[in-house]
Formats: sequence, structure tokens, C-alpha cells
Amino acid sequence: MPYNYVPQWRYCPSGSALPWKIMFIEPDLLVCENRHRKSGKTFFACLLRGSGKEILRDFSLGRHVQDVAGKDWMTGLETVRGNLFYVHGYEDNSPEHRGIWAVDPLKGEIIWARPEAAFVANLQGGMLVYAAGSFAGFPERNYYLLDAQSGEVLETIGEDALKANSMRRESLSDEELQKVILPEVADHGRLVTGLSDEDFAEYIEHDGLLITVIHSSGKSGEGFDATISAYRNGTKIYQDSLARSAAVPCVNYFLLHNVTLYYIKDMYELISVRF
Repeated sequence: MPYNYVPQWRYCPSGSALPWKIMFIEPDLLVCENRHRKSGKTFFACLLRGSGKEILRDFSLGRHVQDVAGKDWMTGLETVRGNLFYVHGYEDNSPEHRGIWAVDPLKGEIIWARPEAAFVANLQGGMLVYAAGSFAGFPERNYYLLDAQSGEVLETIGEDALKANSMRRESLSDEELQKVILPEVADHGRLVTGLSDEDFAEYIEHDGLLITVIHSSGKSGEGFDATISAYRNGTKIYQDSLARSAAVPCVNYFLLHNVTLYYIKDMYELISVRF
């Protein structure tokens, strides 16, 4: 049956890449971390939230930073702040992040870089980071507070981990900064009814709007299917297939930003629906 709403845009990354992570940049942009399945390399795109128009395409840290050249599989989207997004690298042979590069999506340029630093948290007064080192063979961390727009040091905290942890407790999460609501797993019988013992559901509930994703065994007999639905005051207003015969359940593949739903369909396509 037809529903009240339809997608306002659809976006597929170039080169059969997967949309891996999205964040929201002021005033009206979305940044998408895209990963190529075969090479594992990471590229970044920026879209206008209202239309999905791509204003930055396949931005690669390796094209701008010599030390990262050829290592784009070792980068990722760290955070966003104001009109910038921030890319991280990795420690050698480690999952620990190292390096912060601030990117202006409108210029397609790196505005500032701190290759020695690792991101800790966003604070009201700046960005808390640390630089890893060692003394007499023992690892140590030196903390400092950066201006998020310029990368300049606002405060040197040094090795005072107690102070750094105290500051971190006052940090702002990416969800708070971007006004994003992420899904939760629904208890059987709560909000989502009619689930079998094998099914499970995720949901977002906000201001009379309920978004659900029901995960079930694939109708083809293989993998997992997922269906996303939206309800306004109990009436279904939107529905789509989120995944068919996926190898694993596609969990956390949707979010709500203000009154707009974003979800990744069949792993390759980012869809925006404004309610």
C-alpha cells in the first residue's frame, strides 16, 4: 500500500564502496565515510542534507598527506565540530587512533593537522587530545586542549590524568553535538508486537514518531532480512526493506537527525526520509 512519505534522496558511493559512517556538519551538510570492500581504502564525501547533492567527492587523506599516502585503509572519521570534519589515522600495528586532520568540506582542504595527537573528547571549550610518548621505557600520555577550529593549543594539561579524566566527564557526545538519536534494541512485546522467538527489533521513539527495524531469518532460507517502518501516533506512514539475505543482521543501520530518518539499505545505499 502507498504511504505518506517517500525518500527525499538516495546516495550510493562511487566504486561500489560501502557507506560506513555518517555525521552532520553545520549548517546543512552530511559527511559520509565510505569504505571500498576489496581494497579497504577509506574515502570521504559530503552531501547537502536537503538534496543529497555531493559537494565533496572521494576525499582521501593520502592525497594530501605524504606520510599517509597509500595507507587510506588506515584512516577513519573521528568527529565533527562546527563546519569541519576530522579524520584520524592509526598507530602502527595497533587499533589505537593517532593523528587528527581537520577538513573543510567546502574547500576540500586540510585546515590544520596534529599528526602526533589522538582525539579524546569534545568539550564546550575545545577538543581534548593527547600525545603518546615514553619515559625510561614506560608509556606516558601528555594531554592538552585544542581550539577545534584552528588546532591551536588552548591549555597544556600534561600528564595530569586525573584532571584529563575530570574534563572528559564533562564531554559532549557526538550524538549531543549533532542532535542525533540512535536506535535501541526493543524488548519482546514492547513497542513492537508480533515478533517470533527468532526475530528481534530495534527502535527509535521521539515526539510521537516511532521508527522500527525488525530483523528476521531470510525468506530465501539464507541470512537475515530487515524491514524498516515509521509510525506517527500509531499509524504506519513509511516502510521499506532494509536488508535481504544479509550474512549477519544489519544492526545500527539507521538513525534520526531532527525530523529526518537516515538508513543504509542493502549495505550500499544511504537513504534520507524527512517526516
